[in-house]
Amino acid sequence: MSRRSARNRHRQPAAKARSAVPVTSVPFTGQQINMLMQAAYGAGQDRNRTTLLDRPPEWQSSPFPPGHPLAPAAINKRRPQTGRPEPRLFELPLSTNLNLETAPFVPWRILDQAAETPLFRKCIERRKGVCDLDYAVVVDPRAVAREAAAAGQHEKDVEAAMRDKYAADIIRVSDRLAEPDAQNNQDWTAWSRALMENRLRYDATVIYPRMTYGGDLDALRVIDGSTIKPLLDEYGARPAPPYPAAQQILYGYPRGEFTATVVTDDQGRQSVPGFPSDQLMYERTIYRPKSPYGMSATEIALLDGILWMRRFGWIMAEYTDGVMPDTYLEISDAVQWDTVQWAEWVTALNDHLGGNTAERLKIRLWPPGAHQVQSQTVPERYKPEYDMFLIKLVVGDFGLTATEVGFPEVGSLGASFHEGEEDVLNRVTRKPDANWLGGMATRACVRFLRMPPVLKVQILGLESEDEAAADAVAAARTSSGRMTLNEDRARRGEPAYDFAEADMPMIIGDRGVVYIEGSSQAAPPGTLIMPASVKPGEPGDSAGPAPDGSSGGDPEPDAGEPRKPGRAAKAAELSALRTWLRKHPAPPRPFTCNAVTAADAPDLAFDARVLLKAGDADGPKALAAAGTGRAGIGTWTS
Repeated sequence: MSRRSARNRHRQPAAKARSAVPVTSVPFTGQQINMLMQAAYGAGQDRNRTTLLDRPPEWQSSPFPPGHPLAPAAINKRRPQTGRPEPRLFELPLSTNLNLETAPFVPWRILDQAAETPLFRKCIERRKGVCDLDYAVVVDPRAVAREAAAAGQHEKDVEAAMRDKYAADIIRVSDRLAEPDAQNNQDWTAWSRALMENRLRYDATVIYPRMTYGGDLDALRVIDGSTIKPLLDEYGARPAPPYPAAQQILYGYPRGEFTATVVTDDQGRQSVPGFPSDQLMYERTIYRPKSPYGMSATEIALLDGILWMRRFGWIMAEYTDGVMPDTYLEISDAVQWDTVQWAEWVTALNDHLGGNTAERLKIRLWPPGAHQVQSQTVPERYKPEYDMFLIKLVVGDFGLTATEVGFPEVGSLGASFHEGEEDVLNRVTRKPDANWLGGMATRACVRFLRMPPVLKVQILGLESEDEAAADAVAAARTSSGRMTLNEDRARRGEPAYDFAEADMPMIIGDRGVVYIEGSSQAAPPGTLIMPASVKPGEPGDSAGPAPDGSSGGDPEPDAGEPRKPGRAAKAAELSALRTWLRKHPAPPRPFTCNAVTAADAPDLAFDARVLLKAGDADGPKALAAAGTGRAGIGTWTS
């Protein structure tokens, strides 16, 4: 007998004695369980103990209580301010950074194979149509709105000033984006198409900034997203620099590691010291709470695509061998063939007739006792409606319509698109794709080209697809007072008008133009306000008599002499001038008056913001009495 067997036999009575002890159940309260668990941790587990939040006594003492929750056992480092750990983003798989496998749900090779099927490829290439549009580096409207609100200025004036300030950066970044990767001969179109390919195939868009030894950007290289493995910290988040945030897996082993790109503030300062040669820009479109990987359109459409591919395979098999035949032969008992004879005969017959239409139409002699039996078919399986249904499932997963990939709807008379589908494509696919592409280029330029964060890359051309509708909306807004003419021109990127009325909200009706500002002083509520006009005999009427008995307000000019403005015109222009000065305390350009002179507005004669009209009656005596200088001296200077 071995020594181990003797030792085990020696322990058997003790084991039987323990099993003879009766087992009783003892109920514990939640508080007692907490105390027992805390005691079980021992002195060596003090680092796992957390400072508990207060528990109300009613949770334990009230009838049918919910009970005190168990005391948490921390697995992450506790914060010294609270004594409690921060939460994890999700329950991390064990040793997730050591696992060299690819995407956890669908392997990369499956997505690669699916993306190369004809229907998937059509959808991907159609989504890449946004890459054929042009781009422009512009001032970010959000930055303009923040600056205008803080400075109390008009947004178009702030935008013009920022555009002049960053003109050199706009030109520099625009020229650099014309060919982001010159070594690989990738201009803007080819480079952006590579970005969209990674997004639609893997939802893993990777940009590597290749730097020169002098620290300047050499190229923005698009890396295959399937080779990059995101790393996680102890909270399930992306590790911050200088710790590695991603590794490149090649041939089954890590071949390089990179840090995440650093964050840049509004002044262009980086939150942490940058490592340009080690940085990698990794982004995804769909964020899943339990995975560092995204979910591409190819992965979303995978199940629908498998169904369509099987249907497509069945259609192809209809024209090849090995499918269910349309005709059977029944043999009587008089034919006594063995299995080998039957196999040889069937093989010879199928080889002779398979794929040969001319031979199938000829007369055949069958074995004695054989007669033909026609198999029953299901006509519905050959109808195109089911194929159209499967196609719609796949293209819908890509955010497209069937007509967009070359399958017009029944009854569309060959039309390439429907008006309703065009609106859906703009809302669901085209504009989001343009915003995503512009956002990717903007973040890359800010991080690697030192572009000021107040600038952005904007995709051009989408507004032309619905230009008529946009013009109708703009006309309705300007005529109803919800938008001024200059606001509409600023939205379209056009220069602003120089006259003050372009900054005044107005209502355009059948009776003319009525400016909203000051209308409450012009008439009581409920009164129809008419366009400004001068009735015969009233002040300002050049044809009627003046109050002093003389002729009208302005004499008729001689031949060849220009007509002088009347009192109504001066009053309207003076009102617009004072309104404009209230809205623009520090305007970028002067207000040029066509009717108001220094005699009409003596308090503005020396105002640098106003260029008054010089008048014949504005002599030195009249101006001295008004306490101002010469008319027209208020010329704006920088």
